[in-house]
Amino acid sequence: MNKKGFTLIELMIVVAIIGILALIAIPNFMSLRARAYNASSKSAGRNAKLSQEVWYNEAGGDVSGGYAVGLQWLLSFDRNLTDDTDVTFLFGTCNSSGYTFTTSHANSAETFFFTD
Repeated sequence: MNKKGFTLIELMIVVAIIGILALIAIPNFMSLRARAYNASSKSAGRNAKLSQEVWYNEAGGDVSGGYAVGLQWLLSFDRNLTDDTDVTFLFGTCNSSGYTFTTSHANSAETFFFTD
């Protein structure tokens, strides 16, 4: 009698190989996701930096005393700042000596600081 099929040993080897590949792939995937979240936060920060510079130049440099520039002000110059809704902005000051603000992603523990 000629029976076709896989033996239990062959199936166990295949399952073990798949398990080993999963052990290698999952940490790399998690690392890749964290880097993607950070890249999204940095990109939004760079865009906000450019928008803040445009806002400052449009104001003619007249921001005496320095005050916080909110997201709504910057959205009038760049509507793409909120493409990733998980990125949050914390704006600092904008005055004749420069500006400061930070960005962070809801799924990442890192915060990025932008200043000029």
